[in-house]
Amino acid sequence: MLVADPSATLERKVRDRVRDDETHRRVAHVLTEVAVAAIHPARHLGLGRSEAGGMLEDPIERATQAAVETLIAHLGELVESLPRPTVEQLANEQLAAEFGIE
Repeated sequence: MLVADPSATLERKVRDRVRDDETHRRVAHVLTEVAVAAIHPARHLGLGRSEAGGMLEDPIERATQAAVETLIAHLGELVESLPRPTVEQLANEQLAAEFGIE
């Protein structure tokens, strides 16, 4: 399976996958864990206050958006630096995954 512009296709597919709801949820989950550990460092010992989930909601959402956009930018730079045969292979893998082809 060949792609007309494998670099653009790969960048678009990667961007879409990083921006999807599942990735957003996973990034937010990890950032929440990090934030809670930073704010409540003794929580795992049963000490300190309970987690204040609402307090973290807005900062986590902003951090998640920033993390996703930063990751997309860095992955775009990575794609641009890859040799053409690698880009073609990865673009074809994206298409195969999209259509369920093994």
